[in-house]
Amino acid sequence: MLQDDSLPLTDVIDDQRWQQVFDKHDIHFGSDQDAVYTPAITLWALLSQVFYCQEHRSCKAAVIRVASLWVALGRRVCSTNTGAYCRARLKLSFTAIREIVQQIAADAEAACEQNCVQTREQSADRLSPPAVADAKSQGISGRILLVDGCTITTADTPENQRAYPQNPVQKPGLGFPVLRCVSLISMTTGLLVDLVSGSYSGKGSGETVLLWQMLDVLRPGDTLVADSYYCTYWLVGACRARGVQILMKNHHLRDDHPQNARRLSKRERLVTWSRPPVCPDWMSKAEYWQQPETLTVRLVDVQVSQPGSRAKTFTIATTITDRKACPAHWIAAVYQSRWLIELDIRSIKCSLGMDILRAKTPAMVLTELWSCLLAYNLIRLKMLQSGMATGRDPRSLSFTTTQQLLGTNWLPGIVTGICAELAALGQQVPCSERVGQRAGRVEPRANKRRPKVLALLKVPRSHHKMQRALV
Repeated sequence: MLQDDSLPLTDVIDDQRWQQVFDKHDIHFGSDQDAVYTPAITLWALLSQVFYCQEHRSCKAAVIRVASLWVALGRRVCSTNTGAYCRARLKLSFTAIREIVQQIAADAEAACEQNCVQTREQSADRLSPPAVADAKSQGISGRILLVDGCTITTADTPENQRAYPQNPVQKPGLGFPVLRCVSLISMTTGLLVDLVSGSYSGKGSGETVLLWQMLDVLRPGDTLVADSYYCTYWLVGACRARGVQILMKNHHLRDDHPQNARRLSKRERLVTWSRPPVCPDWMSKAEYWQQPETLTVRLVDVQVSQPGSRAKTFTIATTITDRKACPAHWIAAVYQSRWLIELDIRSIKCSLGMDILRAKTPAMVLTELWSCLLAYNLIRLKMLQSGMATGRDPRSLSFTTTQQLLGTNWLPGIVTGICAELAALGQQVPCSERVGQRAGRVEPRANKRRPKVLALLKVPRSHHKMQRALV
């Protein structure tokens, strides 16, 4: 990465683009000839902390990996103290890492559009074979983006508590700071396009408010797929103003069969939504009067025969009114693909361990967060490259296998002199591990193994120590 071609992931990284981002954000530390922690090496060490399990994610472990790399390159190692690395991490702003993440996603989407039409059709065919390809060529020209939210916790420090207060239901001293995140992920590539985070509770902390902050990321021609929580008049109107189509489950407070609907078929109809008469608190009067007075929305009834589904029938609201370009069964198939983002978030939180962040300050929390997201996009990009090379759908490849290949083999391999063989292996293994098409599979969301947990704190730790001392 910017220094040595033998470093991991160099075949999926555009060094010049990364250097441009560093220059743009004025990140130029470690420019001396004998400097160890340059921006590239510091970012490499951050990524290594993501790829390894919790026991080897400490700053000390990252410094030792850098020292091992330095020895392999024939350089002299002065110390394995973590101070220099921790100071270097502070100089890497999360905005720079975020821009790199966004660039990787944009470049991957452009590559799919230009060179991998077949791959994209295979991804679509996996949902509904002929319908998606026809609609893609006739009515949908932009990206299909999935949106959903999640929460993550951080280290319990006073700084983090002030920035991201714990759940108000919990007693003081017993909870952990909580971040609420809303993510945009490409349905085709699986790469994260953008993410916005904020506090878990309080005014302006809802998922719709966070999504509102990402609307400028959307481009004309995109299609936004989300659940019913996001199906509000304001978001639909804002997307329409940007030339973005929406495809969402109809909000449960809206009538699925209004009297003024114009029937298109037995299960389809056009309805007109009127602007709510009351301006919401978070919106200014000027913005309110700029909203359209009415919205034309197409409602599509969907029946689900899959065992284990929570809803057997529901209604999808979409601004795609062309029935010929996007028939009802295509609408239903694309909405059902929204479940992919649930799996993507699980990969980010569980496979990459982002559900609990270790950073002790709000600034480093964001840096650690975006380092995890950068690792996620690099893994997805490796899967995409493997799929493009073999003509397979990148969504059918195993995320965990690719992560294990990069984390377990590549990083140690750099310092053992077998990077060439492992690089060749990395071109093949992600393609050989495919995730089966398990249509209609039902698994209980429960754990069989009982965790052996210690006694739970019911008072702050300081009070508990005081009580034990008195006894």
